[in-house]
Amino acid sequence: MRPGDIDTFSIERMTLQGEGVARPGGMALFIPECMPGERVKARITQVKKNFARAELLEVLEAAPERVEPPCRVFSRCGGCQLQMIDYPAQCRVKTEGVRDALRRLGRLENVPVGEIVGAANPWRYRNRVQMHLRREAGAPGKPLQMGYYRLSSHELVENDECPLLPESFPPVLKALRRHLPEIDPAGELPIRHVVLKTTTPLERAGEMMLILVFSAWRSAWRKAVGDLAKRLMGEGATGEGATGEGATGEGATGEGATGEGLTGERYNLVSLYVNVNEKKEGEVLGPDYPFHVSKPGKERLTDYLPGGLQIEVGPASFTQVNPRQTEILYQLTKEVCGLTGRETIIDAYCGAGTISLFLARDCARVIGIEEVPMAVEDAQKNAEQNGITNVEFLTGKVEDLLPSLLERACVPDVIVLDPPRRGCHARVIEAIAQTGPDRIVYVSCDPASLARDAARLTAHGWQVKQVTPVDMFPQTGHVETVVLMSRVKG
Repeated sequence: MRPGDIDTFSIERMTLQGEGVARPGGMALFIPECMPGERVKARITQVKKNFARAELLEVLEAAPERVEPPCRVFSRCGGCQLQMIDYPAQCRVKTEGVRDALRRLGRLENVPVGEIVGAANPWRYRNRVQMHLRREAGAPGKPLQMGYYRLSSHELVENDECPLLPESFPPVLKALRRHLPEIDPAGELPIRHVVLKTTTPLERAGEMMLILVFSAWRSAWRKAVGDLAKRLMGEGATGEGATGEGATGEGATGEGATGEGLTGERYNLVSLYVNVNEKKEGEVLGPDYPFHVSKPGKERLTDYLPGGLQIEVGPASFTQVNPRQTEILYQLTKEVCGLTGRETIIDAYCGAGTISLFLARDCARVIGIEEVPMAVEDAQKNAEQNGITNVEFLTGKVEDLLPSLLERACVPDVIVLDPPRRGCHARVIEAIAQTGPDRIVYVSCDPASLARDAARLTAHGWQVKQVTPVDMFPQTGHVETVVLMSRVKG
């Protein structure tokens, strides 16, 4: 087998990345957009010692689950991996993906993995989108590019009409694409990413927040960003740095603020933030927000959670992207916590405190830990706003705060771990191993890091009792998983 070879292959299984796996001569061959039972023609593109890759040329025998992807850029865009499969089959793939990760990566056999909790509506479910932006400086005639990265590359695939986004998003993204070159004709503003957030329910045009991620920031750019806010938000925009030249007062009714559907009321954009992230790799958002423009009293979005909770969402606040499935995820988390009203819970990686607040009404005390100061501020405000007094939020990295917290004899009844995709830091696992509780509830967004952390905890005396995948991300290979682990007695 050599690069450039064309042959036919039978697909045996499928990965969460949407790749079919064939085994010619016993070597694993990964072919995108293929599913088990299919026979395909493909061209070899890469050959390594233990595996190879190929590009799909033709599906010769299609599986009955194959469907036509509704997105016009599906084959090029890296945002979705599973649109070519009907939704019940997607759910089966994800359930098996979690089971396979625990078995193959975690070396955990006979783990009780339940069937995935699927979504009632697998389309237009996202309340947040991150897009990458590219424009050559000093090239006024060069069009602005905005979209997702192609899978495993930095090639930009433009798509304003992503079928996972609510219908309120495309008008804002198109307006941004149109107006950014107007306020910055030379392409000098170093904007690399765009983040757009909205509130629940998605079926109605909820309020929206736009975040422009700069690689550097100068105060001289405030006027340009203020002018952009005028065009996108209409009258009444105020905020930090938003007075004076071009952001409030008469400037808020300037060119572009009315007509052509470009009023704030048309698509309810209420705030625009500048974020600065000097790092070229890693997280999209950086730590600093030097400038923002908002309508009066709208610096943060107001959102609603299960149980009648009302929360304030700031630019740095993490919330689940699928509000319809969030209620299921949170209810399941509370259920496996096994609360009686007397428990103390540590909620590690608590973000804006949404899980902490959801659990607080059914236990004695919750301590949340979060490293993003702005998110902790939001969590504290949300607790106060909802009249919840039995929660405490600590600012810092979990690996720094949790060990000292446990050493001070604050051993909780339950630890909720909801880490980012990379999973838990080794020091977190070590601290739990030394003085941890009888129950751990792990809310995972990545089966691979879940398998690694579950294996580490198992080695320290915990047993996986229940695994329930929840499909928070239909059409993609991502899956959320709620895991209950209990300390083995004796």
